Amino acid sequence: MVNAGTRRQGVALPLVAVALAQFLAMVDLNITATAMPAIVGEFGRLDLFAWVTTGAVLASTVTTPLYGKLSDVLGRKQVFILALALLTAGSVLCALAQSMPQLVLFRIVQGVGAGGLMVSAMAIYAELLSPEQRMRYQIWFATTLNASAAISPFLGGLITDWINWRWTFWLTVPVALISVALIARTRLLPRPETRVRIDYLGAALLGGVCTCLVLVSSWAGVAYAWGSPVVVGLGAAAIVLVIAWLRVERRAEQPIIPLRLFRDPVLVVANVQGFVTGLTMFAAVTFLPLLMVARGESATGAGLALMPLTAGSLIVSLGLSSFMARAGRPQLFAVLGGVLLTGGLVALAVAEGAAMLAGALVFGVGLALIFQVYSVAVMNHAPRRDLGSAIGLQSLSRQLGGTLGLAALSGAFQARLGAELAARVPEDQLTRAVTAAGDPETVSALPEALRTAVTGGYGSALTLVLLAAAVCAGVGLLATLLLKLPTPPKKGSDHDRVHPGRPAAHHEGGRG
Repeated sequence: MVNAGTRRQGVALPLVAVALAQFLAMVDLNITATAMPAIVGEFGRLDLFAWVTTGAVLASTVTTPLYGKLSDVLGRKQVFILALALLTAGSVLCALAQSMPQLVLFRIVQGVGAGGLMVSAMAIYAELLSPEQRMRYQIWFATTLNASAAISPFLGGLITDWINWRWTFWLTVPVALISVALIARTRLLPRPETRVRIDYLGAALLGGVCTCLVLVSSWAGVAYAWGSPVVVGLGAAAIVLVIAWLRVERRAEQPIIPLRLFRDPVLVVANVQGFVTGLTMFAAVTFLPLLMVARGESATGAGLALMPLTAGSLIVSLGLSSFMARAGRPQLFAVLGGVLLTGGLVALAVAEGAAMLAGALVFGVGLALIFQVYSVAVMNHAPRRDLGSAIGLQSLSRQLGGTLGLAALSGAFQARLGAELAARVPEDQLTRAVTAAGDPETVSALPEALRTAVTGGYGSALTLVLLAAAVCAGVGLLATLLLKLPTPPKKGSDHDRVHPGRPAAHHEGGRG
């Protein structure tokens, strides 16, 4: 048995290892954005360049639920190391790629590893920290995600300009080796003693559902029309696979996502909020710079508009975590976060100048509050036997909220933009206006009257999209008010804490 003093001393190294791995996962998923021109310049195959990102995101989304279950039955440390090894192997292969198809394939390997790291990292936090510590230490997770998401494009561009795009992938190797060395030393993450069969059929069916949904979000309105046979077929396939998955999970001894999780109101509202935060975050990051350009800002100024959003998240991560942990009022902070999230989106949609930047700051604070409160709620509330599955489900909800929500909002934006341009632009100039609307630099070169019409239509369409995102945030706030969070366990409580040397709880059947 490991005593409390030894436990406290031994927690630091694995927490650093997990933070490094989270940094890698986020950076590797996003770093190629600024390196893509150089990659396309070397390999060609412009028709495949989008799959360099889509392939990694798809692999990460599809494998998330499986990793959650694997960490429950194989052990947190073992699954973490496996995911880190896959991410590193994928990075090395990407650095050695000799063609665009090879790069896409190796990015998929990277995505498989990245998906596992995000889930297993959260599970390790929950294992190592007591309930009263989780809110305070959530700063590791939130700050790492914010920092890595913010610097990834800059880092990719810097490495590509000064060295070579391949070094954006070689960067993974030394950081991964440090992370493995640190996590391998801990004895605070014992393997479960119970051995069970893994529900591979359920995992395959759920992976098929996620694949269909991600492809719909990537292709609909871009590569194929929303009503095309490909998009409709993918939607129908997703419905059929969901039905088949539910039938399999009801009968599985150890389902990949136990259906009993959907009967727990705390976990239900946490996943609703996961979907909402994924949707609203991607909506703000995608559409806010476009709205700034439509209102006359330069590309640099539009990018800087995201800085208050990041600052709002850092305020919560660095300044409020300890206070939230001491207060012990998760419902209060959840409601406050929902109000700020909704109000911030409304301000982004209708305000201008300093008021818009203040709205971005408010939105960032609300987003971080919700993210932090509900991440900790899942850690504290999920039964230990289902902890990995519950965290995997929450991560999947965020990913699907981002991909599906962004696809729906993008479709609404395109439809509204077309209608606005048709109403504002003379018919003989409509084709020119529609073509220019996709490129802010081309818009700036238009004659003044036409430019005013295009930017006005652009601004109106983007305002509608951000207001639609605010409505979604309002739905999340309503869910928070209806499904209240319980007070977290008091200091010294044994609720779902991990005691090194104590066997894991007996795994129950899938019917829950």
